Amino acid sequence: MQEITLPEARALAIEALSRGDPLLAHGLAQGLLQADPKSSFAYFTLAQAQKLMGQPTPARRSAAKSYRYADQSLHRFEAARLAAGLAYAEERPTLAQLWVRRAAQNAPNVQTERQLARDYSRLRAENPLSFSMQGGIRPSSNVNNGSDMAVQIIDGLPYIGTLNGAAQALSGLDAHIDGRLGYRLRGTKRSRTTMQARMYVRRVALSSGARALAPTARNSDYGTTFAEIGLHHEFVIGNTGATGQAGLSFGQLWAAGARSYDFTRLALGRNWRLGENTRLALDGTVELRKSARDPFFDSQVYAVVAGVDHKLRSGDRIGLTLNLRQTDSRFFNAGNSSATIRASYGFGRQIGPARISAGLTAGYTDYPDFALVFVVPGGRQDRSLFADMNFFFPDIDYAGFAPNLRISAGRTSSNVSRYETRQFSVSLGIRSKF
Repeated sequence: MQEITLPEARALAIEALSRGDPLLAHGLAQGLLQADPKSSFAYFTLAQAQKLMGQPTPARRSAAKSYRYADQSLHRFEAARLAAGLAYAEERPTLAQLWVRRAAQNAPNVQTERQLARDYSRLRAENPLSFSMQGGIRPSSNVNNGSDMAVQIIDGLPYIGTLNGAAQALSGLDAHIDGRLGYRLRGTKRSRTTMQARMYVRRVALSSGARALAPTARNSDYGTTFAEIGLHHEFVIGNTGATGQAGLSFGQLWAAGARSYDFTRLALGRNWRLGENTRLALDGTVELRKSARDPFFDSQVYAVVAGVDHKLRSGDRIGLTLNLRQTDSRFFNAGNSSATIRASYGFGRQIGPARISAGLTAGYTDYPDFALVFVVPGGRQDRSLFADMNFFFPDIDYAGFAPNLRISAGRTSSNVSRYETRQFSVSLGIRSKF
């Protein structure tokens, strides 16, 4: 038997693959693994041989081991790209998406990363299962939406009282995570029906200053958990790019560790394409809320949202959204009408390390039958104004996920001083590049 050196075995394995001899390449790879059980090259060779032999599952597992033992970014890229293709051949698109992200993390250049992003988009479109998760943590001057005044003043009444610490603005850390899961039940070129689920969790950690101001307040007092499940149907209208949506969902909201209400929501929507760069959206929802405390606190919420988005010649985007909402309830303090308008601007080109967008939101809410100690003459009226700036850093990413920094500031003025609030927060989150 003729003996060959390890470099000769590697060269012979490459030649065997190039001339379509997977059996020889497979044998050589096994021999290389006997010499070095953690050889990334040997596992990569074995994966290619198994692929040519029509064994996609063993080939993917070998490619995964090649990725694990690779000591160079380029080798990890090649192994991840091979594993992605093999997972796709196994008809496992979710696993293929994971390997595409790993390949993107090790892409040798920007052009390759962009191609992988396009591949990921195609996989996402084909995959009946979808999953997304966003989250963030932010220091905030007002985690409880408390008053910025220590006294209670109601316009039109000669009554002045004091607010306890828990009713005043409390500073601290505000963290949240928002996960969504979807499964396409039916899909054609013109419509699709999806089962969707969502879980949103918010938790607060009060600062030492907040604990001194409100000694009886607990972190759990300000936590919320929201969960829903439902069906969503999308369809194409005509041949102009217009689409429609309809959805029905059920869910619960928990606040301060206790169930607050159950809800049923019906949503309808339509989108129009107004030229090449402009889209108009109109959405309406009806939500029936059943209180966990008493039917007296049941409510019905009706909302209409209209928005327009326009892409400028420079590539920048400008948007305008109007939100109208009506809440009806036998509980007089819950009934209200509100209107909110938001203008946003997003820069098309990256500025330095960041993609930047900004927004300005103004709102008005009227509680016609509001009462505290006394009935408030004319009801309660709140006016709010908030500004925010968002900085997304696409070059500081891991597997296609990059940090997002959001700065928000604003205030709410009211004829009932308990609801006079100010807020400033800086939040850091993570979102996907593609």
